[in-house]
Amino acid sequence: MEKLKALVATLTTVLIFISAVEILAPDKKMKKYISFVLGLILISTILNPIVEFITNGENSILQGIENYETVFSKNENKINTDGATSFESTRDSEDARKKAFVSNFNKNCDSMLKNKFDNMTFKSEVDCDVDFNNVKINVKNLKIGIKDKNVRRIEKVEIGKEKKDTLRDEYKDVISYAASEFDISEDKIEVYMLEE
Repeated sequence: MEKLKALVATLTTVLIFISAVEILAPDKKMKKYISFVLGLILISTILNPIVEFITNGENSILQGIENYETVFSKNENKINTDGATSFESTRDSEDARKKAFVSNFNKNCDSMLKNKFDNMTFKSEVDCDVDFNNVKINVKNLKIGIKDKNVRRIEKVEIGKEKKDTLRDEYKDVISYAASEFDISEDKIEVYMLEE
């Protein structure tokens, strides 16, 4: 940013200088040569930062990256997830990592199901244990909320029969797809209807 400010200031100064010299220059043959020399000065002023960037730009970019790395490594333990909690203890960091993992898992599950079944809307909620050291996931329960965009026919209400079983039968293909994609048993997957 500093170099850009310096370039603008230099160009402005050179243009003012060129304008002043052209106003004061005599009108004869000498004016052509003065205009030629002033044009060369302007071109060299414009090309100077470009040449400087090409020759020293790589070093300055690498130096900037190294500066960011040192600042990041110094403040690594003070990173805020949502602006409220900080990674000061390993337990807090594990909790934050688990929350982030669960959130990403839910989003990925929703998008995978949406790609497969485009006439439905999904909202997933996973309950799992995550071992980041051994990179293992134990899914306890996966709840999938489903909102069907198709017009549903009115169902006959039967007292004593649970609606959960009918939903499970109706969305069997969603359950089997999720079970195969996430390598979990179908018993751990629960479906429910999303509210309008």
